[in-house]
This record gives sequence, C-alpha cells and structure tokens, in this order.
Amino acid sequence: MSEERASRCSLSKSPRRFQFSLRAAFGAIFVLAVALAIASRFPRHSAFAALMSLLLLFPLAVASALRTAMVRFGPISDDWRIHRQGDRDGRILSTRRRLFQYLGLCQPADCPSLAAGFTVAVLSSIALAGLWPAIREIGLLMALVLAWPLDQIWDYATRSIPETFLRGEYWLRLGRWELWSLGRWWLLFGAVLSLWLVLSSPFRRWLRCEPWSRTLARFLLFAPWLLVLEVAFLIGVWIESPNTVPEPSTGFVVGIFSWNLWHWDCWMNRGWMIRGALPTFVAGCAFFTQVLRWRRLATMIAALLLIPIALMLSVACTVAYQHGLPPLL
Repeated sequence: MSEERASRCSLSKSPRRFQFSLRAAFGAIFVLAVALAIASRFPRHSAFAALMSLLLLFPLAVASALRTAMVRFGPISDDWRIHRQGDRDGRILSTRRRLFQYLGLCQPADCPSLAAGFTVAVLSSIALAGLWPAIREIGLLMALVLAWPLDQIWDYATRSIPETFLRGEYWLRLGRWELWSLGRWWLLFGAVLSLWLVLSSPFRRWLRCEPWSRTLARFLLFAPWLLVLEVAFLIGVWIESPNTVPEPSTGFVVGIFSWNLWHWDCWMNRGWMIRGALPTFVAGCAFFTQVLRWRRLATMIAALLLIPIALMLSVACTVAYQHGLPPLL
C-alpha cells in the first residue's frame, strides 16, 4: 500500500510537459479578435503585411536549413545553437526563443567558435545572394496587391515570372548586385567593431569585455541579422511605392547621379527614411547588444546614431555600383 501511495505521489510531482491557462487563452483570443477586426478594415494592407513577413522569413529559413545540413552531413559542430535557455521554470523553451534560435537571430551565452561563426556568415551570405532574384520578383508581385486589381496581378505573374526566372543573365546580374549590396553592411558593422576594439583596448579588463576572438566570432554569427536588414530595406521600397522595381533597375540616389552631386544630408530623404530608419535601429540594437554586449541605454543611443550613417552608406553604395568608387582627392 505504501509503495502504491509513493508511486502516486511521484506521478503527481512529475513535471507536466504542457500547461494550459484559461486566462492566457482568453487573452490570446482577445488579441486575435482585435487583430482580425483591424485586418478586415484594411484587407489589402493586411495581406501585404502578411506576405512581406513571409518574404522576410524565407531567406532566414533557407540559411538555417543550409546550416543544419552542414551540421548533419559535414564536419561542423552545432555550437552556435542555444541549449540552456528556458522559461520561468527552466524546462520548456518558449516558442519565440525557439524560432529566434532556429533562424539564427539569438546568440548563445557561451561564445561559439570562430569556425562556427564563419560558417554562419558564409552560408547566410550565399543564401541571400542566391535567392535575391526570387525574393525581389516574388516580393514585387506581393507588393502589387496594394496597387493593382487581382486579375492584372495574375496576368503579370503568368507572363513575367516564368520569363524572368528562365534567364541566366538575370540571376547573375542580381546575384552580383546583392553581393555588392550586402557588402556594405559587413563594411559598416565591421568598421564599428574595429573602432570599438581599438578604443576599448586599454579598458577591456575594467569593462569586462570578452576576448577579441570571441567578439569576432559573435560578429560573424550576426550574419542572419544582415539578411533581415537587407530584406527590410527592400520591403521599404514597396511601402513607399508598390509599383517600383528595386535596385539595380531603379537607382535610389536622391538626385545624386554622380559623386559631384553628393551632399551630406542625402540620408534625410523621405524615401530612404521609410526604407531604412526602423530596420537600421532594430539591427543596430541587436548588434550592440549581442556582439559588443553593451547595456540597453547605450545600445539604443548608438543604434539611433547609426541610422544616418547607414542611410548615407546605402546611397553611396547605389551610386558606386553605377559609377564606380569616388575619385581620391
């Protein structure tokens, strides 16, 4: 009898894998009802937001699948994943954290190796450059939901997309452009990282900074956020003008068609602010938090200061692609 009671007690004390809260269920239903009520008032814009969210997740999911394949079939360890993060009782990993972990947007507390960071950086860059023609063409089709009737969108999809996807020169041209465009983000954040390493060198022990090799590994592991930043800039084009074909077909140079027309406040253009202010701030916060390990207040201030630099660099990137690098003075 005592053994049976002990077994029942052990079963009752065993942790439940799934727990349901009536209050949480009602809260989720209320939030979903409000979201659907708003979406029903703006069906086209709601469809655009949902489609652009899928467009943003697409390259991240493909890059993560490539990393998983390299781990399973290659000699690469899975040390960039997060294994010891949980909810309040430490047993169940939250859905949001699991998603961020899979997409590579959340870094582990223990720094990964340089090999793991290099793998993430290379595979993420290859995935984005290889998928960019499809991302741009499919994204443009989704954006036309805001401006065209559905029958015209269908006609455009059946005529333009097959012709575009079957042209090898189209893929090569846009892939080359995207490698150039993505390079500006490596240049920008690499310059910030280098400046921080130099300025903090005498104070690294006092600031309790990680060794340089670990900071560099975290910087390489930051590559999925560059995918988010690049695709978010692309989505910003269609937020301002759904009928616009993005670079390199259209040069967003704010009247700067040569280096002689360059002016310092080009970043204040409305189109570029719509395209890049919010994505740069979000990616900047992630960079200063995850890579440099700064505190929240310093992170937000630095991310705000990064916006004009990122937008000016983006304008310069477009001009340089069309006319070459600026002449040395």
